[in-house]
Amino acid sequence: MRIAICDDEQIHRDNLKTVLAECTSMQEDAEIFEYPGGKSLIEEHRKNPHDILFLDIEMEGMTGLETGHEIRSKDRNVIIIYVTSHEKYVFKSFRIEPFDYILKPVDIEKVNDVLRRATAKYREQHHSIVITFKEQTYTLKVRDIIYLESNLRHIKFYTDNNMYMCLGKLDEYDKRLSQYGFLRCHQSFLINMGFIKSFNRDTVTTVNNVEISMSTRKKQDCLNAFNDYITRHMV
Repeated sequence: MRIAICDDEQIHRDNLKTVLAECTSMQEDAEIFEYPGGKSLIEEHRKNPHDILFLDIEMEGMTGLETGHEIRSKDRNVIIIYVTSHEKYVFKSFRIEPFDYILKPVDIEKVNDVLRRATAKYREQHHSIVITFKEQTYTLKVRDIIYLESNLRHIKFYTDNNMYMCLGKLDEYDKRLSQYGFLRCHQSFLINMGFIKSFNRDTVTTVNNVEISMSTRKKQDCLNAFNDYITRHMV
């Protein structure tokens, strides 16, 4: 796991690094990298992506909001945690979909809680499933699966660029994937809530504008589940 601390003041980088080292939720294999500004972070993230970013909002030159926007536009999976001295900036960061925010001076209990939840999301993002069809075996990262479609005992897995297929029942994958943010919106469809763009009367639209059928009787349950997902993952 690669963790980045980006702050234009050395004293704040040192303080957060010390607090992280004392967190019980810190993973043994975690590496911490420090950056004095947004440009250096963006340059390195482009070459060697980080998994979790602790990003100061109020930096000279390129602000944390500008930095976060640039990184998020190319990386939808990186976990961004904003660090700020003023709560007023928090609302401006929502369009970047930060995981959470921490107020300065940083508190070890708050940092430990945020890091624990961020680590859980990191594990969720890196979980994979293996499927086999006609002697071909594929390993799919759960985070890359947009939705599943069931038809006559064939399960189709749709990602951004490909479709994979195997034999099976959607009920089985519903049980396996519900803990990773998948929603059963229809008898024949299972959708990754991280890719939901909008709900319509009887369909769900994905971020790449695919419309998926939604059972009318499931609509309220789907909305409730999605609101819960947003609360846990996007704030």
